[in-house]
Amino acid sequence: MTELEGQLTVALERLSEQSARERQRDAERIEALERQVAQQAEQSAALRQQVEVLRRLFERLDGQVTPLARDYETLAATLREL
Repeated sequence: MTELEGQLTVALERLSEQSARERQRDAERIEALERQVAQQAEQSAALRQQVEVLRRLFERLDGQVTPLARDYETLAATLREL
């Protein structure tokens, strides 16, 4: 029984060491994933800001193009009358 207890003790120690290594690897993977999530959140925020800037620029451009299109229509109508 003593030899069996010794083998069991060794097996449990190895299992404990293996479990500790796996927990450490899991913790490192979790940290890496958390860093990736934070980085993606920053990139997402930056993209949202860029989209908002582009939206405002489009609105300004649309505000300038619409009257210009009306002016061209008026000009074309005037030229047709001549």
